Formats: sequence, C-alpha cells, structure tokens
Amino acid sequence: MPATVGRNDPCPCGSGNKYKKCCERVVAIQSAEQIRVERLRKTKYRLLMELNEWFEQVCSNALDGKWSFQFKESLQLSLQEPIPSRFSHAYRFWLLFDAPCYRGQRPVECWRKQMVRRSSEEQQIAKKLSEIYLCCYEVADLDKEHVLLRSMVKGTEFTVQMKESVQTGMLLFARLSSLMDRYELFGPYTFFGEKVRGKLQMYLKKQQKEWELNREYWQQNGLHVLGWSIERAQEMERRECPKTVDQESQSEISDLQNEWIHLPTLPNAEAFLPDEVEQHFDLFQATFVKNFQSKTQELYVRSLNLLKEYISSHFGKRFTWSLFNRSVLSHLFGVWYVDNGKGGIVQSRIFLNTLKGLFQWIRDEGICDFYSTFTPVYLECIQMLPLSYEVKQWLCENCGLQDHSISTDSGVFKLSVSSVKTRLKVKDQWIPLQASVRGLPTTWLDHRFWLKGKISIQSQTVYLVAVEAVYPCLSVSEEL
Repeated sequence: MPATVGRNDPCPCGSGNKYKKCCERVVAIQSAEQIRVERLRKTKYRLLMELNEWFEQVCSNALDGKWSFQFKESLQLSLQEPIPSRFSHAYRFWLLFDAPCYRGQRPVECWRKQMVRRSSEEQQIAKKLSEIYLCCYEVADLDKEHVLLRSMVKGTEFTVQMKESVQTGMLLFARLSSLMDRYELFGPYTFFGEKVRGKLQMYLKKQQKEWELNREYWQQNGLHVLGWSIERAQEMERRECPKTVDQESQSEISDLQNEWIHLPTLPNAEAFLPDEVEQHFDLFQATFVKNFQSKTQELYVRSLNLLKEYISSHFGKRFTWSLFNRSVLSHLFGVWYVDNGKGGIVQSRIFLNTLKGLFQWIRDEGICDFYSTFTPVYLECIQMLPLSYEVKQWLCENCGLQDHSISTDSGVFKLSVSSVKTRLKVKDQWIPLQASVRGLPTTWLDHRFWLKGKISIQSQTVYLVAVEAVYPCLSVSEEL
C-alpha cells in the first residue's frame, strides 16, 4: 500500500470507499504482525546464541569421543579423520537438539530447565526450541516465495517461506521452527532429488514395524536416516555418473584464473541467497554486530547487504561459503566492489574490515573455514583497493584530454606507475601515458592497476579521454 495515501483518499484497492474505512486497518494489522514476527525471530536467535554459549561452558568439556564417532558413523564419514569443516554446523545442531550427550539428556532440555526469571515469551520460545527435531519432508507444492512441505511419516503439511530453487517431489531433511502462524527452516538442511523418495518410503515402512515414528524416533534416529539417504543418493549418482553442481561451480570458478574481470551473473529470477546462508547473516548481526554503536551497525549492515548482493547475483541458491576461493575473493574486492560498491577510500576499508569480521565469525562458529584463503587477499586489498580510488581521482584531475573528436579505443588496460614514467599496456605493448609524474604520491610508486576507460594513441603516447574505473592489480591476476 503506498505510503502517501491519505486516510480520506479513495482506497487503492478499488472498492470506492475511503482508505480509513477500508484497508487502513488491514495494513495496520499486517504491519503490527510483521513487527512482532521480526521481534520473535530476533529473540529466538538470541536464545539460540545463549544455548550455544551455555553448551560451550557447561557441556563441551563433558563430551566424550563416542558422540563424534556416532555422528561420523551415521553420515558414512571416515571414522579415522576429524569431522570435515563442512559438517561442523550440522554436528553442533545435532549435539544441541538431538543427541542425549549431557547427563543422558539433550542439551536443549537441560538448558531450558535452568532458565529462571525469564519473560513468558522467552520461556515459550525456549519450549519450542526444545521441541525441534530433524525430520524428512516432501515438497508437495510451491509458489514464488513459499513451499508446502509434507511430512513423510504423518502427512502433516507446513507452509515455509523459501526462495530455494526446488521442484515438487523433492525431499528435504530439516528442522522446522514455528513462528506465530508460520514455519521456517532452522539450521542446516539437505535436499534430495525425487528419485530417492521411493527407496526412503520403503525404508520408513520397515522402520514402522519396529518403531513409532514420532518426535522421539526422529530425535534418536533422524541423523541415521539422513545418512542412509545420502548413501542411497550417492549410489544412484555413481550409476548415472552425472556432473554435479559442485563440480560445475568449481570448474566455472577456476576459469577466473584466465578470465579476469568475469564471473557469470544470474538472471534476477534466480538471484536469491540460500536460506541457510540468510540465517548465517542474521545470526552474525544478532550476536556480533549488535554489540556496536548504532552508527557502526549501519556501516556493517551496508557492507553485509553488498556481500548478499554479490553472492545472490553470481551464485544464487547453490552458494556455499567453500566457494570463496582466492579467485572469487579477488573478483569480489578487486572488481565487483569497484563497479557496484559506490565506495571510496574510507568506505572500501570499512567493507574489507566488515567482511574480515564476518569471515572470522564463520570460521569460529565452525560453519566453514576459508579464512586462511581470505587473509592474503585481504592484506593486498587493504592497501591496493583504497589506492585505486586515489589513482582514479588523480588521473581524472591531471590526465584528461579535451579534444573528443579524435579516434579512441575503449577497454581495460594495465597501468604501471613509477617514479620515472606512467605507462599503459595496450595490445601487449607498454606505451607512455601523457601525465606529469610530479606530484604523484610516493605510495603509488611501483604499483600496477587496471584502468577502464577510453584512450587515444598519438605519436607513441597514450592520452586519456575518459576514466570509468581503476581497479587494484592483485597477484591472483598478475599473469593476465
């Protein structure tokens, strides 16, 4: 509903009544519901962080090796190797909500019992958290933003907001969390293709002969059922030998070594974040960003929104943090941010340091560890990215060519700055750039950049006609 509608104006719904006697109350109710849902969601994630901190302080030292052994055994992982980092998040959720790993009880149950002097709202949310369990659902129906999930056991249906690219018939192993009159995915989840459904249905029918497939069953056996499904899916993939999405992603990204300044962009209809990654952003803001002053929080949120835009536009729903290799990170900071960040010298440093904090948090939470890959890119960019903005400003002020009637070439050229001369590399040849080296900041010397713009070559000298952007020349693309 437009914000400019007056109470006495005709209602935009077309009823012919005044807005105040028609949809105003509906809009007010919807706004109030949205505010309450957001408040409850923030409270839930705050309590989740409290549960996690309590677990670290009280339970983690009491754990023995049998729980990691059971986790690896259920998911068909190597029993001799540590749990892979990509499973760390799933392992933590299993310990918190499913495994009776603390005094014979699930940690979430023990944590809830020791909660005192809490509001009724917090106690109610804590109770709902203690009832969460891993289960299997079938995608029964879907629209643009919602998916109808049907329990594989009881046939109960749940409407979940999801922008994931899914199809009816697919299977989903997940934990569902209620929020007022709706549900949302909570924690890690796994999709399976429709072909696995028949085998899983037969497996569950056999289980029903020995067990009542209720909440207690799934809390005790949900991980094992997930591992069984993974094994069946892998067997089917080996028989069919398809090229997986992850293989496609890695080969596509590795091409960046030879295709600087290029990473395919998805259509707008596919440019969405995975729900799990959205949860990571929400948790980071709720547990880390909230500790800063409001102005600093605004700067963090702006940088995080830029990163969300980058991920959704280039990876969409298939994104995982492990895709952030050195090439992708160099593209993010060295190319995409210059083109889309609307930043400058100070803003670029804020962007880099915000993501440094996020990536550290992702590592410390056991979600994914690519921080050692990020570190060398960060050390280069924290120096070179702000310099690229300085260089652009200086070139625009000192190297402009006023005669626009001459022939020009457009493109991206390598720029070399030294104490003797400034040169551009054009068609594999270094040509002097018409510019006075006097007044060049010494911090630029002996550095190289990429310059995007229009040039004109006259008498073996390059003249700048227009400068669109200057990018840092990072070591990952130095051979280009």
